Amino acid sequence: MNGATATADVWTASVARLVLRLALITAILFGSVHVLLRLRSLVATLFIATIIAYIIRPIAEWMAHTPGFRRVHTAAAAPFARLIRSRRTPRPLLTMRLLIALASFYALVAIFVGGWYSTKYLISPFTIEIKNVQENWQTYRDKLETYQRGWTSWYTHQIKPEYRKWIEAQFRAATDNGAVKSNATQWLGIGLRRTGEYMLIIVELVLIPVLAFYFAVESRTLKHEFVGLLPRRRRRETLRMIEDFNQIMFSFVVCQAVLCLIAGIVVGVGLAALGVPYPLSLGILAGLTRAIPIIGPIIGGIPIVLLALATRGVGVAVGVLAFFSILHFIESKFLMPLMIGDSLSLHPVVIIVVLLIGQEFGGLLGMFFAAPLAALVRIAIRRYWLPVADRKQGVSAVASPMIDPSG
Repeated sequence: MNGATATADVWTASVARLVLRLALITAILFGSVHVLLRLRSLVATLFIATIIAYIIRPIAEWMAHTPGFRRVHTAAAAPFARLIRSRRTPRPLLTMRLLIALASFYALVAIFVGGWYSTKYLISPFTIEIKNVQENWQTYRDKLETYQRGWTSWYTHQIKPEYRKWIEAQFRAATDNGAVKSNATQWLGIGLRRTGEYMLIIVELVLIPVLAFYFAVESRTLKHEFVGLLPRRRRRETLRMIEDFNQIMFSFVVCQAVLCLIAGIVVGVGLAALGVPYPLSLGILAGLTRAIPIIGPIIGGIPIVLLALATRGVGVAVGVLAFFSILHFIESKFLMPLMIGDSLSLHPVVIIVVLLIGQEFGGLLGMFFAAPLAALVRIAIRRYWLPVADRKQGVSAVASPMIDPSG
């Protein structure tokens, strides 16, 4: 009887610990999601800066180890090395850090200058179309006036007088002085709020390259300073997890870049085959917008379809729409899960599921981070949780050996 009671107590305590642990994990997860949502603007800024740092860091290291770059810039870096020399840092290592900083600066400038000129090149076909619209505005205006006269005639002859009176009364009530004043006050408040938002966006745009530069140049220093805040017995494991996360994010960013390149080439070739003008510019636009999870192809496809409609007619526009729909289906359901799953060692089905979970909790940002976070959780479970569970199971088996019934 006492043995059964003790077993029941042990089982109850185990269940209570499990429930408490699950509740604590759930609270931490929901608290983290709440904090991320409250700080989503800051998180987005850090996220963009981190992605740029992942791009420029390998380029900077390659440039810094190139003999020609080192010969040209070592002499320029020497005065700075003497100025900021440190007893803890050897002179060659300090010079290499300065070379990496210079290379990172060059790569950052090249990315932003290239992005600026690429944007101008992408906008040029749309500015040409706007000029065409301005030149043919009188024709479009005549068509609009024809539509307006037809609508007025339909409204006058087809709508009953009592319905017309009610509609006109509602319109007058909506445009009286009080409503106009109220709307003006609302518009003024919205304008001031939008102005503040635009100022914050400008500040964030200025901070992004600065943060990206420091993340690329001082990544190791920042990492060791963060780990130095932890207990000594946890530092090695934390460093290993950070290295794993860096490798995962680098593989993920490279895979996304490859997908963007494939999308740009396929769209450019497809539009050229369909006879749509500016296939190179539109292919670059499709490749850049592909970086936005899920809705990126839609954002890039809408102006392309409209441009096809304006220049080639309804038939070609429908063909472009069908082409984009098929391409988006193949990319989102087969190509992206396969490539990202292979780079992160995750099954394509797992990628699709975690994308849906990330969209539910974090929107677009959650979808972008879902796959690398799932890979990190998988590594943490395999490296830390499963070995502990196996050790506990082994200790339990040793402590409670099986009894031979025949004995």
